[in-house]
Amino acid sequence: MKKSKGPQFIKFLNPILEVLKELDGSGNSNEVKDLVIEKLKIPEKELEVKLKSGASRIKNQIAWARIYLVKSGFLDDSSERGI
Repeated sequence: MKKSKGPQFIKFLNPILEVLKELDGSGNSNEVKDLVIEKLKIPEKELEVKLKSGASRIKNQIAWARIYLVKSGFLDDSSERGI
């Protein structure tokens, strides 16, 4: 299977919004990441892939997707820390 070019985090944009909707619009960062991973049924093997920093590649991509949703105005980042 050929790997697509471009930012990989894009595939997490809609799942983040769906999870937040299920949580009545609010959730902490780790909770949302875990629910997105569960919703997309991402296998443990894929979750074990690490960046050079040692962080999970998948969780990093979910974090980037969240940042883009905030920057584009779809999410509000002015709430209390971590929510």
